[in-house]
Amino acid sequence: MSRSDVRRALLCAHLCVLPAAHAAAQTDDSAFGGWRWAPEGPGSRPAGMGGAYVAVADSVQAMVANPAGLTQIPATEVSLSSGPLWAGAARNRSRKLRLGAYLTRTDVRQVEHEDGLARIESSVREAGLGIGAGPFGRLRLGATVSWSSLRLRGESSRDEPSGGEASRTTLEGDDGHVRLTTGLLIDLARRKGSVVPRLRFGLAYQPGFDWSVARTTRTGSGPASSRSIGVRRPSTVTAGLAWSAPGRWSFMAEGDLIRYREVFESLRGNIGEGAAGFGLPDTVEPRLGMEFATPLSCGCGVVKLRAGIHYRSPGTLRYAGGDPLRARAFPPGRWRSVAALGGSFFAQYFRNALRLDVDARDVFEGPELSFGLVWRF
Repeated sequence: MSRSDVRRALLCAHLCVLPAAHAAAQTDDSAFGGWRWAPEGPGSRPAGMGGAYVAVADSVQAMVANPAGLTQIPATEVSLSSGPLWAGAARNRSRKLRLGAYLTRTDVRQVEHEDGLARIESSVREAGLGIGAGPFGRLRLGATVSWSSLRLRGESSRDEPSGGEASRTTLEGDDGHVRLTTGLLIDLARRKGSVVPRLRFGLAYQPGFDWSVARTTRTGSGPASSRSIGVRRPSTVTAGLAWSAPGRWSFMAEGDLIRYREVFESLRGNIGEGAAGFGLPDTVEPRLGMEFATPLSCGCGVVKLRAGIHYRSPGTLRYAGGDPLRARAFPPGRWRSVAALGGSFFAQYFRNALRLDVDARDVFEGPELSFGLVWRF
């Protein structure tokens, strides 16, 4: 095998395991050229707002979006939801301190190439502990420490057009890393005589890290070669505003800075000069959301309706070099507007409250439904 063939094989094998947020495979085969690297947020109510949740953060799902939001939970809260699977609980330990814990399974993927030459299955599991505190009046702080585990299984085959021996690559990984999420909330303006802020600013930060996946390649009947390859989850900085408008409306705006360049740097660290021609710049993805609340005439509860839109970047590696095969596999992607809808029924009796959520993350190409149950007592 020539030097250029070795480099091409390493590139194919590396890209089969490189994506971070979806834990999916990236290779020079077109089946994986469209995988996004951006991490997905929690489902249920945040999904119906288009993900514009960093400045709202008023439930246990704040441990993922913005841990400072734990301080807004008035008592004990237990939450269960689907899409992704989620279970969490938080407790009011004192007037200014909240503690929480959660379990979740996200980014479940199963993809098979249309010609049957490649397939991949992956998922991410997380378990975390969160703390929120309000030490300085309108300022609230929070942090979550979680164990994030990637499980990946896959294989791909490659036939040499020149008549050379075919190669087969298998991928296997079950690696975990500690993930830290920090956040803050600032109440910029309050309604007179109300504890509900009229305008709030939220900020959250998740540093990136690398999972480790084993890649084994065998060419023809020759010996197999194995190595460990890093799978990058990029850092994310999120900032947003939430405005409680007069009446029953609330509006949210958010921007997510995703450090996609870290993914390219991981690619270059694995294959060196073979990464020439690839690129993935850092990107800010905007989100907008709104929610309307109205009491039922029967006096038995409150209905909340919400909608949101996420202007989503391609989030995929793209190739602009001179190799036509890679150019077809990694074409420039397009930005897409992802619309979301959702609703909740909220009822409160004495010191117990129950909320039922139904949300659709992607109305037009999904709908990616999620269902949630929240109990406060």
